[in-house]
Amino acid sequence: MHPLAYEHLKKVLISGLVGPDESCDYYPCHFRGQDCTWCFCPFYPCKDQQTGGEWLKRKDGTSVWNCTHCYWIHRFEVASVLLEIIRGRGIKRVEDLERVRVSIFHELKDSYPPVKGQ
Repeated sequence: MHPLAYEHLKKVLISGLVGPDESCDYYPCHFRGQDCTWCFCPFYPCKDQQTGGEWLKRKDGTSVWNCTHCYWIHRFEVASVLLEIIRGRGIKRVEDLERVRVSIFHELKDSYPPVKGQ
């Protein structure tokens, strides 16, 4: 995990929801009014195209997962339920979240299916 992602997720686990962060130089990176709690997605790379993410080919022929068109985790209801799930499982450390991230992803996706462009 990238160090910036680790530090951001650590803060979220302590502080909770962020909401729209209009002070961010990149806001809005997905859509106006987005919830920025999961700016660094705990599911990255989810590799699930239903979220709006996609594989992009680099010039060198390798691929990278691109989340530019993922709106799902930035919807307020999804962001807040994800935090509830994490807290409900007693997760307080990023390392613990990493171990169960796949099962949480599927639980959340089943309850709040992604809709492309929303």
